[in-house]
Amino acid sequence: MVLCMGCMGRLGLRSTRPMLSTSAVRLLSTTTLQNSRLQFARQQFRSLPPGSRSLSLWGWSTSKTPGAAQSTPAEPTPADPVPAAAEVTTPELLPAEASTPVDVASAPTPDVALLPDVPVLTEGLPVDALLSIPTALNYGDLAALGLAGWTPAGICRWTMELINVSTGLPWVWTIVTTTVLSRVLLFPFTVKQMQSTAALAPYQNEIAAIRDEMNAAQAKKDMLAMQRAALKQKMIYEKAGVSLSGMALAPFIQLPVTLGMFFGVKTMCDLPVEQLKWSGLSWLPDLTVADPTWTLPIIATILMNVQISVSMRDLVASTPQTGHIMNALRVLTTGSVFLMGHLNIGVLVYLMTSILTMTGQSLLLRQAGIRRALGIPIIPKHLRAETPSMRDSLVYAKKWWQSKMDDARTTASKR
Repeated sequence: MVLCMGCMGRLGLRSTRPMLSTSAVRLLSTTTLQNSRLQFARQQFRSLPPGSRSLSLWGWSTSKTPGAAQSTPAEPTPADPVPAAAEVTTPELLPAEASTPVDVASAPTPDVALLPDVPVLTEGLPVDALLSIPTALNYGDLAALGLAGWTPAGICRWTMELINVSTGLPWVWTIVTTTVLSRVLLFPFTVKQMQSTAALAPYQNEIAAIRDEMNAAQAKKDMLAMQRAALKQKMIYEKAGVSLSGMALAPFIQLPVTLGMFFGVKTMCDLPVEQLKWSGLSWLPDLTVADPTWTLPIIATILMNVQISVSMRDLVASTPQTGHIMNALRVLTTGSVFLMGHLNIGVLVYLMTSILTMTGQSLLLRQAGIRRALGIPIIPKHLRAETPSMRDSLVYAKKWWQSKMDDARTTASKR
């Protein structure tokens, strides 16, 4: 802009004088004079003869002897005091009425060192890759995207944003930290559920008989018999010191948190939130894509089977088919590796962290000293559910299917 205005002055064109403030005049004058001095210094350095340059970058370079240097003195080359490229006409600038006049010539300018041309060190760097790195999230960004709210998934995403912004953790560790925090918050409800289960362990036979009575009354649609069975069950719970509402409340609290974390992470990966493309781990660079090597789905499947095996040792023999149901879950989780292969890496990180946390929690609560400290009764061995083999579960499944088919034929014949 300054050069254009200078040219207009030389051509005799008249323009309206701009009204600039003091800060604008300082900026223009400082920038113009600094560029002029820098160009003038480089021109002077290039005009010097080769013998007078004392800068050497090579330790093995040779130099002329003093005698030779004295015999052939270098003639000075006249330099133009003001190069043509550095001639800049500063237009006459008038400040605004409210500003004080500023003398452009008296404006302070920093000294410019006489430096040769140095190659730019940033040449060859992946500038496009550096520019593609998104900035860190700020508090409220997820709310602006509509990802934070009062739903379970929205609260979980808001918690992850709070942890990431407050601590500066990479997103992979943000997901891990939030998952562990959610399991810690659910720990009291897990302890309460284990206390109730252990307290009802000595009454499992009576509870099983009442459950069969209720099923028979329901099949006959005998409401009076169902009420009698429900009253008997309530008396047993009161005798054991267990609240029916408390046992029913624990799953309803744990389930929203578990599903909220799952869908919260999955939605952020599916959108995707750009910051999740830079996880913070070199071997897991992008959390928004599926694992192309299928390593994480296989590890998650193995961890799920380990968690089921650990939890089976703490089951109470409430029904004969409890162990067979757990074996069926092991088969289903083995086949789920193909489903988890299509999940985002961020979701798999959450699943593996949750499984490891629950497994460690089960091993911790198995210790007798910790159970006594938390008020969890120790279950006798004869009351624990036996762990059936896969072959036993297969035989049980065949018998169960055959009994269902016989019941269906009997019902059809009565019609």
